Amino acid sequence: MASATTLEENKRAARRVYDVWDGDDEDAIDDVLAEDVILNKPDYVGGRVRGREAYKDNLRRVRSGFPDLFFDAHDVIAEDDEVMAYCTFGGTHEGELLGIEPTGTSVEIEDFVLYRFDDGEVVEVTSLPDLFGLFLQLGAIEPPGE
Repeated sequence: MASATTLEENKRAARRVYDVWDGDDEDAIDDVLAEDVILNKPDYVGGRVRGREAYKDNLRRVRSGFPDLFFDAHDVIAEDDEVMAYCTFGGTHEGELLGIEPTGTSVEIEDFVLYRFDDGEVVEVTSLPDLFGLFLQLGAIEPPGE
């Protein structure tokens, strides 16, 4: 079981990643993410990727679609070697993303993100964003029943 100090350190490190998604310099995550970090995301948006540079590429793709990207972590819980957060993120869809041309629509979606730590570094990130909600807000799909 991790000490209270380690749990707080892990939460601070996770918050550093949130800050990068919220607009801070992406190089700040070099101090937090392991070189060979694994990013798990749904298969239909690229699936599993490995490496800090691949993680940054993912961040850049999202920022290119939403140049005013914001990211808020609301509930952050740490236990053992993991930090889990309920988050919201969004922005104005001003660039192509996931094959969807810019719509100019402002969106906000929910995401659950799990960070796994080893020796103070994030070694694995699992993100489960509400892409159904994103696609609805962008008009890429019709609401069920319509």
